[in-house]
Amino acid sequence: MSNTSQKSTDLTAKPLTTISGHERYIRRVAYLPGGERVVTCSSDHTIRIWDVEKGEQEGASMVHEGAVQGLAVTRDGKRILGGGWDKKIRVWDVETHEQVEEWADHTGYIHCIALSPDDQLAASDGSQLLASSDDTIRCWDPETGESIGEPWTGHTNIVYSLSLSPDGTKLASGSGDNTIRFWDSRSGDPIEPPLQHERAVYAITFSPSGEFVASGAYDRKLSIWRSADLAAKPLTTMSGHEGYVRRVAYLPGGERVVTRSLDRTIRIWDSTDLTAKPLTTISGHESYIWRVAYLPGGERVVTCSSDETIRIWDAEKGEQEGTSMVHEGAVHGLAVTRDGKRILGGGRDKKIRVWDVETHEQVEEWAGHEKQVQCVLWSHDGSQLFSASSDRTIRCWDPETGESIGEPWIGHTYAVYSLSLSPDGTKVASGSGDYTVRFWDSRSGDPIEPPLQHERAVYAVTFSPSGEFVASGGYHQKVFIWRVPWWNDSQKQVIIMLSTYLPTLFLTTFLAVDTSFLARRASSANPSHTPPDNRLLF
Repeated sequence: MSNTSQKSTDLTAKPLTTISGHERYIRRVAYLPGGERVVTCSSDHTIRIWDVEKGEQEGASMVHEGAVQGLAVTRDGKRILGGGWDKKIRVWDVETHEQVEEWADHTGYIHCIALSPDDQLAASDGSQLLASSDDTIRCWDPETGESIGEPWTGHTNIVYSLSLSPDGTKLASGSGDNTIRFWDSRSGDPIEPPLQHERAVYAITFSPSGEFVASGAYDRKLSIWRSADLAAKPLTTMSGHEGYVRRVAYLPGGERVVTRSLDRTIRIWDSTDLTAKPLTTISGHESYIWRVAYLPGGERVVTCSSDETIRIWDAEKGEQEGTSMVHEGAVHGLAVTRDGKRILGGGRDKKIRVWDVETHEQVEEWAGHEKQVQCVLWSHDGSQLFSASSDRTIRCWDPETGESIGEPWIGHTYAVYSLSLSPDGTKVASGSGDYTVRFWDSRSGDPIEPPLQHERAVYAVTFSPSGEFVASGGYHQKVFIWRVPWWNDSQKQVIIMLSTYLPTLFLTTFLAVDTSFLARRASSANPSHTPPDNRLLF
């Protein structure tokens, strides 16, 4: 959001915009460096990158073998780290969307990840069941992918959230044992005593100055504590949500706190005014929000939802701008043109609809797919739009005319769930329910044989930033990393990562500090990329 240091004067509580695309709950959001792209992770087993201006998903989804609850970006913006129900931390290349590493050591689910400011340490939380023996925090060396020392023990229930202090010296953890604990980030020694909540703590974050800690819990309250006084009660407790608070984040400047709740609302609070009233609540969708994207300038946000609408919101006022843009079914795919003038949405109505950002009127409708549109993907130069559908095809569109270019790309024998464009823009990779990853010439649509064979449906595929590797994952609970071009290389399969498909939880948190150091290890191979912003929003 822009101008976050100013207080909102319009508390009509309307969302500025809605970004949708994920098929399940969005657990975390982080900006990449520069603020032009956003990374999200979801219970739909994927991590996705979005163009903030266009609202479009960039490349293929990065697929895990279970809900993804932890998210971190390296400082240089080259790698994304994700962890979840597959009990592993997976490292992904930001540009290629390929998995480049996999760290496995936790015996339970990973709920969150945090990186040290210097990118030298990575912390993760793990737990299996309530009161399990793995209610621990582990510290990792991003260079080697090895766990450092013994697990940090002290909590007596699941650890749901982590936050690192801005100076990198302390780690805060929130747990189902109703406490917030603090740890020396280097030694792992506990800093006593813990802060006591009334119910389970699901979200925690340090303020940008490190002076305060904000926490959200099952009691539906936001609490703000002074981090130097561990024996004190919270400075204030803010009530208003009708469901438990899943995530908490400070906005830049430290004067505002953003919370997201099970009640499907986002609320913005003034942390300097202890009247415990939200500055604004962003709500309005009647069903799940799939995707969120900023329009150019960051003052407006676009969202899409299962309630069949795309909406634009004023980020400062929390108000919906204009009327909802209505589709004839759930809207899963969202993209915004580079100039910020048009929004493209695709979903269950089988069509890609083009909307005018200012008038909210539909200006075009691109029809061709025979079943729902699963995802949309822009070419790097904006001259082509690719779409994938449950009708087993991929289509390439001319944005100027809205016409499908050539015939549908045929080859898959089941729904196509994911697309990714190579860094040089010459190849498109697609993942399908037919257990394959296929490659295509992005200009001609000709298939590049042979396909890569999986054991089960492929829900996510992505090129690495260098284009040297492709990462894919799906229902088979494995993530594969492949060498490109594989057809001339007998060592085509580089890495297999295992995970477990399990029901999802809605427990995650926002990190207001730089969490980039988790992915340092994977990013060292591509030093030329811009570092990420790494602020987790929602």
